[in-house]
Amino acid sequence: MTARRAVMFVATALAVGLPGVSPAEDVRIEVPARRPYITEVGAPHSISMAAVEKEAQKISEMKTYLVEYGYPDYAEVQEIEPQWPWESYEVRLYYMRRNRQTDFGHVFLSEALPTFGVMKYQGVIPPEKRREIEVVLAARQEPAPPAVATMEPGEALVARVEAAAERAAQAAERAAEASEAANRAAERTANLVDKWIEQNQ
Repeated sequence: MTARRAVMFVATALAVGLPGVSPAEDVRIEVPARRPYITEVGAPHSISMAAVEKEAQKISEMKTYLVEYGYPDYAEVQEIEPQWPWESYEVRLYYMRRNRQTDFGHVFLSEALPTFGVMKYQGVIPPEKRREIEVVLAARQEPAPPAVATMEPGEALVARVEAAAERAAQAAERAAEASEAANRAAERTANLVDKWIEQNQ
């Protein structure tokens, strides 16, 4: 294929949308009104508290913030357009009771400071974002039905051991009750024998 034909093929592919070629409009590109100095790329995605802790090892100010204020109710990562010296994503922490959003980013200054990072933004949680987070948090708190079949192998084993222990405790309790009843019967029999002996002497 000549260079001219290759150029024509790529141009045609972009025009008609061959499989594997996605138009740029499919990716969310947005400049937040509250923060016009960044450009968000794509939708944010939530991360676990374990991931928050891992990110804090790379972002010094975020690590300090977690020590002072604790872990958030919800956290997410948002990709942004690269802008030196900033990393190409932000970690965003949401504290629902305090109604506080706090965004952090890693900074490339030098190899001598590989874990340097700072707070890039702090403000109230936007109402629409708060509603979105509340829905996610409510879904996470819904209890799962206690069916052994849906448990992990370790959890199912623990459930079986606990059930067996409960059955053993109940059996021991019944045995203790039977033993106590037998003792009372033996005591009554001894009393009756003593009384009969006294009467017949």
